[in-house]
Amino acid sequence: RKINRGAMEGGVRLRDKRNKNQTPSTRGGDVKDQRAVNSSRSTGSSINMTPRSARTAIFSIGSCAIGFLLLRMITAPGREHWEEKSTYCNDKTASVNIESWVPEGGRKIPPGTWGTKLITPALLEELREKGEIPLLPSGVPKIIHQTWPSRNVSGVAPHYRKWSASWGSCHPDWLHVLWDDCDIRTLFAKHRPSFLPIFDAYPNPVQRADIFRCLVSNEYGGAYVDMDYECTGGIDGPTGLNPPPGSSCKVFIVNSPDPEHDGVLQNAFMASVPHQPYWENVFELAIERKSTWTGRIWGEIPIQNTGPGLVSDAYTKLPEEAQKAICGLNSTEFSGQAEGKAPYAVHRNAGSWCACRYPLINFPCWNKCKQKKKKYVPSMYRDLTRYKRSLDRGDKLSESDAAMWKAHGHRWQEYFDEYGAFDESA
Repeated sequence: RKINRGAMEGGVRLRDKRNKNQTPSTRGGDVKDQRAVNSSRSTGSSINMTPRSARTAIFSIGSCAIGFLLLRMITAPGREHWEEKSTYCNDKTASVNIESWVPEGGRKIPPGTWGTKLITPALLEELREKGEIPLLPSGVPKIIHQTWPSRNVSGVAPHYRKWSASWGSCHPDWLHVLWDDCDIRTLFAKHRPSFLPIFDAYPNPVQRADIFRCLVSNEYGGAYVDMDYECTGGIDGPTGLNPPPGSSCKVFIVNSPDPEHDGVLQNAFMASVPHQPYWENVFELAIERKSTWTGRIWGEIPIQNTGPGLVSDAYTKLPEEAQKAICGLNSTEFSGQAEGKAPYAVHRNAGSWCACRYPLINFPCWNKCKQKKKKYVPSMYRDLTRYKRSLDRGDKLSESDAAMWKAHGHRWQEYFDEYGAFDESA
């Protein structure tokens, strides 16, 4: 009781002390009301802050979730995508007959020859185990390697069919192998499993196709050619894959028609004797230039980390003596990329790989890539059309463009008559 009474007396003294500090309107009986007001203000202030904090938190969590989902979409390994297309993997019988791919009036493929069909990698492996793969005197196996996303080729455009069939017409006794996505990943799993994490992390399909051609050249040898490469006269001559006796050439890569853009070599057409040290150098450099998470978000330039820049730099880094085993094929004879003509093989440069630097924010670039795949025209025609339209508008060409127009402008009408008008933005 004494303790309670003391507490009560202390409470009265404290209350009286507080009353002295109050304004007349809040003294005496108004103290309880003032306390209630102060309490409500404090509570009200807390209530007013909570919605703002909640909105900020929700916004932050939502932004992080969206960013995480976008990052997952961009950086997700390609294994699941590639395994979906495994129907034909390891199937020796799923060859594709391409005799009907030869256009009317085109050079026919001799019936009953290897050139009439695109065989599977499984059949190629069986022939290799039996020792039945023919070789050129240079040691290069008579194999043409090409790749397409799947063995369902119903969606292959007519111009790609024509160009692919041309290799069977030029070299009917060569094996013509079509590698699909599943075949390619199986090749890495078997022969270079340590590289699979890097392989799966590439954000662009063309990067996987780029690095595949290096591995297949090392493991099987033969010639790899892009689907937009056309055989016009054959590649097994003395200036091609069959140099004179005594030559040190073991790897053949076409010289780049645009060294400032690609490097000294272009990987659209490569051939090799199997198991050459050069390819190990290529893969060592590819590991150094592996895909990064920032690159997967903002976009990477495949030319440098898997494309022609990679094979060019791997060559230039070699000692001078080792470079003698890598021979560049004359681009005017084995590319003809700009003018659309060459005596032995022509790179039509359809640009189906088309990758953009900033895929998240550069939709016009992606749309341009999509349109570019619809119709083929030589790159020279594209350039001349751009120059012509600039001149028609009264614009002044740069010194290099003016020189190109002066040297080749007379051919614009020839190209127009052959290929017709096209949307220059595509």
